[in-house]
Amino acid sequence: MNDVFTRPEHDSRPTSQTRASQAKGKEARDCADGPIATILLVSHLVQDHIDLRRILERTCCETYEAHSCREALAAIAEQDLDAVLCEAKLPDCNWRDLLEVFSRTENPPYLIVTSRLADERLWAEVLNLGGYDVLVKPFDAQAVRHVVGLACGHHQEQRIRMVAEANATITR
Repeated sequence: MNDVFTRPEHDSRPTSQTRASQAKGKEARDCADGPIATILLVSHLVQDHIDLRRILERTCCETYEAHSCREALAAIAEQDLDAVLCEAKLPDCNWRDLLEVFSRTENPPYLIVTSRLADERLWAEVLNLGGYDVLVKPFDAQAVRHVVGLACGHHQEQRIRMVAEANATITR
């Protein structure tokens, strides 16, 4: 089963690269019609970025990286994001802090919390406070692609509804 933004395994078209890869001067790859989803990966753990880039590399999405809350806030201000995958605890903040910042924006990205210690309590807290989901580490590739694909799809549907409602208000 292919998720919302995952390319079929036989599809050899290239996908978007992360900003980090582009910064290293590697050849930029993109989807035929541009990226379908825009995702921010937030973790101070280098291995998280490596694992998530590997899992998402065959998807038609553009990924950005942040290693701290400060970097994440800058990326959120600069990019129109569909989803943010955030380590539960960062050195300078935690997922709740980012969720609070999102709540002040017009069309906030969906927050997916990642943690080695993911349990029912964390999952319930994330959902009750307005987060989208929790992914346990080590990451299961199929689960990551599924949850991220659903979050991005829902966010984009929400964006379309907002634009349609705004247009309807203008034409009245």
